[in-house]
Amino acid sequence: MRNVTAVVALVLYCASCSLPDELEIPPLPGPPDDWHGFSTSTIPGSDCPMIEGEYFEPPSIQRSKNNRKYIPKDNLWLFSGYIPLHLADRQVLAKSKLNIRKNSFVIRQPDASHFYFSFLNHQATSVSEYYFKSDEGDFDCHDGYIEFPKITRYGMIEGRSVNFQIRNILLKDKSGALVIQSTRGPYRGNPSKVEKEFSHEFFRYTKANSAGFN
Repeated sequence: MRNVTAVVALVLYCASCSLPDELEIPPLPGPPDDWHGFSTSTIPGSDCPMIEGEYFEPPSIQRSKNNRKYIPKDNLWLFSGYIPLHLADRQVLAKSKLNIRKNSFVIRQPDASHFYFSFLNHQATSVSEYYFKSDEGDFDCHDGYIEFPKITRYGMIEGRSVNFQIRNILLKDKSGALVIQSTRGPYRGNPSKVEKEFSHEFFRYTKANSAGFN
């Protein structure tokens, strides 16, 4: 009898320890009301947008929630918090190599499976260039936008409970501007509360009239 009681207690304990449901990130939201619509054009034969060009900083910013707890300061280096530079191959180029203007960055895109993301270093003495490759898992393309690997965390880290996931996307709007769209919410939880739990951010970088690079 004692053994049966122990087994029942163990079963009940394990049931109480079952993980909450893994949540799906909501679909890509539409643009903010006063922004241009998103472009759906793609590189022929692919699902990838043509993102090559020079873009000016700082961006126009829209957020669905006024919650800055997990949001970096809005500054000229904002993009580095959303584009996973650590996944790319990095090299340093001479400043004259791409002729990038101050307060801008450049994207070169030889084809749908590769792109280079370049900007002046903090002292404006050289160019930091990051080479992204889809065949190495740096990004994927879906219906006209570029999606980077999701960031997910659940459990305990240094004695603190964490539960979040982030999806970062690159796309163009119909004016030619580059848009970074980021969605954040819980990784596990109650599926019925998904819409309330997730927040959306939009960062719009105006495209230069002329590329300004070689």
